[in-house]
Amino acid sequence: MNQTRLLALAAGCATVAAVMSLSLRVVHGQSEDRMESPLTAAAVPKFAVCSGNVNVASLLPGGAHEDPDVVIANAFITLTEQTSLQQVADASSLDLYHQLALLGKVEIYDVNVSPFKNIACATCHLPYSGFRGGTSIFNATTASQPGGVAITNAAPPEPNYRFGPRNPQSYAYAPYSPILHYNATQNSFYGGNFWDMRATGVRLGNPAAEQAEGPPVNPVEMGNIDTACVVWKASLSEYAPLIKTIWGAQSFAIHWPGDVATVCAKPGPPPANDPFPVHLSAVDRGTSNSTYDHMMMAMASYEASPDVSAFSSKFDAYLAGNAQLSPEEQEGYELFNGKARCNQCHLSGTAVGSQNSQAAADLAPLFSDFTANNIGLPKNLALPYYCESKPDQYGYTANPMGFAFVDLGLGGFLNGTGAAPNPNTLQWKQLAPLFNGTFQTATLRNVDKRPRPDFVKEYMHNGYLKSLKEVVHFYNTSQKLPRCAQGSKGEKVTCWPPPEYPATLNTTQLGNLGLTNDEEDDIVAFLKTLTDGFVTASAASDRTTVPPRKR
Repeated sequence: MNQTRLLALAAGCATVAAVMSLSLRVVHGQSEDRMESPLTAAAVPKFAVCSGNVNVASLLPGGAHEDPDVVIANAFITLTEQTSLQQVADASSLDLYHQLALLGKVEIYDVNVSPFKNIACATCHLPYSGFRGGTSIFNATTASQPGGVAITNAAPPEPNYRFGPRNPQSYAYAPYSPILHYNATQNSFYGGNFWDMRATGVRLGNPAAEQAEGPPVNPVEMGNIDTACVVWKASLSEYAPLIKTIWGAQSFAIHWPGDVATVCAKPGPPPANDPFPVHLSAVDRGTSNSTYDHMMMAMASYEASPDVSAFSSKFDAYLAGNAQLSPEEQEGYELFNGKARCNQCHLSGTAVGSQNSQAAADLAPLFSDFTANNIGLPKNLALPYYCESKPDQYGYTANPMGFAFVDLGLGGFLNGTGAAPNPNTLQWKQLAPLFNGTFQTATLRNVDKRPRPDFVKEYMHNGYLKSLKEVVHFYNTSQKLPRCAQGSKGEKVTCWPPPEYPATLNTTQLGNLGLTNDEEDDIVAFLKTLTDGFVTASAASDRTTVPPRKR
């Protein structure tokens, strides 16, 4: 390793260690002498429409009050990319499986592919928070994560960075989702990636790879104006030789126009009359598109690898006979499979009502059936997206509908108003009304993974729920307790706001489960056993591992 890179790695390690001790937060209208520690509940500002009391720009790199979690995240991303690039230099000694996974990793941690070199895929998918948002204050307030494009003409409550309408799903275990298909017998869609299932896998045969193709060119995420910009930047990267090693020398045999750097320095979306502003010949466009596909397939390979989808939780150790659940966890597991009905959608590998002492039917359960449901989640008016109803300095309006916007989820994708085209309009479009307001059932693996106990996570597609207790209480009582407005006294405890889209509400599997407070807590205890990285007692003491349980 050369001296420059060694110094960079050392600096990165020192930065990560140093910022772990920082604990300041700043919100709109709060002076420095009123900064508060993130270790206290008061560190999170109260609910505000569009999170207008959170000065996002000030908390990001280069801001006046850079958030400690942001500092940690960026140092972690830099360090991970540097160490991964060193492995790329020696990749010729790896087999194809490990070359693909390594390539996907360096791509995911590369900030240089964004227009302003300020955001990587990993920015919204950090491993220590379950491959989701790694900044507690954004999880607690905006829910959706800030993209890579600042808005310089915004006035509060308008956000000063672009935001999307949903929080990022974890990409851990996402490669296990099947190609999207409609099961007419069950009247349900299965598979795909994204909350609205729009990464179908129909074109590439790989939903996770198609998912990876979205964020780099989504205007409210990374914001590239053209997929060719991503390929051009990759051609200049240190991992370009690895792409050619895996996919062939033709990967970058593209005649780039003289203005490619200028075009790619501006964020998307592209003009309506020039949808591919990097002007390439038909052959070069085809080559660029193929290389883009290949890059994203490598990302999917990394996401499917044990580095990400590890199956290493306490629950996995329990299924293998190498760990025991506590009484609370065991009770929660039985409730999960029975009275609470969680297992009806978040498949645990054990049939409802069966004896947990019997061998599980699935020793690597994914805790999702990959269908879509409308659980009755309210609008999250804290999303900045609702206030992105005016053109920014580039003329882009993220949400022309403002507060009239209704997130139709899978139904929006099927009817053609979503963020990606429906590839099967002949059969699927007519089904859209039945699936308005429905969203993919997320895996519960790593649902509690967080870097510290006080770190706030956001749950569901719009991040409305902020703790596992809130999640379980919502499933238990959301259709029983009275209605109230968001921000009301007693909200999420003794009352709930109305569903965003009530017409397709699931009224048979949740909302009035009759769980006691202790039973809710037991389910939370079980959910915490799904965090990867559990070390068994036998492994910790370096003893021989207990043989797997026989079926």
